[in-house]
Amino acid sequence: MKRRFHLSFLLLAGILMLGAGLIGLTTVPDLMQYAFIPQAETDALTPAPYQAETEALAPDPSGEDTEPVLQQPPEIETVMLDKYDKALEGMGSTFPGLTLHGIRNNTGLDVIGQSQSVCLYAIGPSWNEVYTPRIVNGRELVRLDVQKQNDVIILDEKTAFKFFQAEDPIGRTVTLNGTEMEVAGVAAHSRRIGETMENAAWVPLDKVTDCELMVLSAASPSVSLFSVFQKQAEEYFGSNGTAISLKKEKIRALMPLLLVFLVVAIWLLKRWISWLGGYGRARMAEVRAESRRRYALHLIPYLAGKLLPVALMIIATVAACYGVAVLAVKPLWTFPEWVPETLGEYPSWISKFWDLTSAAAKTITIKTTELAEVQFWSSLILWGTILILLRAAKNTLAGFSRKKED
Repeated sequence: MKRRFHLSFLLLAGILMLGAGLIGLTTVPDLMQYAFIPQAETDALTPAPYQAETEALAPDPSGEDTEPVLQQPPEIETVMLDKYDKALEGMGSTFPGLTLHGIRNNTGLDVIGQSQSVCLYAIGPSWNEVYTPRIVNGRELVRLDVQKQNDVIILDEKTAFKFFQAEDPIGRTVTLNGTEMEVAGVAAHSRRIGETMENAAWVPLDKVTDCELMVLSAASPSVSLFSVFQKQAEEYFGSNGTAISLKKEKIRALMPLLLVFLVVAIWLLKRWISWLGGYGRARMAEVRAESRRRYALHLIPYLAGKLLPVALMIIATVAACYGVAVLAVKPLWTFPEWVPETLGEYPSWISKFWDLTSAAAKTITIKTTELAEVQFWSSLILWGTILILLRAAKNTLAGFSRKKED
């Protein structure tokens, strides 16, 4: 009895894990991403403080008075914004909602007597169109904030409450790296898989110049455009990043389940076709026997009643076989890198094998938060499928044992 309960528990656990993994995948947006480490040159981009003072010129040897010169304010350097604008000009028509953001973990925010470590996001234009943290108070960051590097920040609800309690945080200030930042908005935020910090805050792009990771993101119109996205992203931001298609990663996560479904579907189709063949032969035998007793004109209604269902079932069976075949070859459309250029040549298969293993063994792979989420839900789907298969294998072996004993 204990053994039986244990296996039933495994089946239930497998179903729960599989269901949680499938639901979790739906929460991850279908994005193409290019993650890269920002260049070291961006570390020195913070402009020197502007001193609004007049500087007197050295006395003229002629003794004539000279006019004082007003020091001009330095231009705001927006390196990442400039790169984003160039990428937008070249890629924006193909990839809608193109946006860029940086991430820096364990960043300290301070208000008098209080401090809080957050995951800081430096976001560029259109970021709120691709990623959707819900603003519950105040406003979103806009392109003008990014262009001017305005001293504004958006806090998550927990951080805003810790700093300001029941008071309205909009218009109040917090300190970031010695700079007073005005709170422009408050966003609802729940810690996501892959985030190392519980709390989060958002500032304009290029306001922080020492981000640990930069991510170029775009909506995923078609998986077939992924190679185009990768090449263009490398052209604008360098070739040392990692290109990610979250839609492809989702399909990869579903591969174990798809494989099991195909095996079961083929087995059921085989059984169904065998039964349908016997059923069709039986109906034909009835029609032949009836044709000896009826005239052709009176046989037509009887013939339609007997053979029309068989014809409809054959059509449905052909459609089901076509659907199974499409599912079987769909991964090859999604992952064209799996298919050798020349199918009939053995060296082409060997070359493709080593290309895939080299890509899998890449020493440095940059992982975004969204990719970490997909991989987590993928592991749940895999283990849930394994537990269900173990239960099915146990039932199959038990059935064979009973037949052998009989």
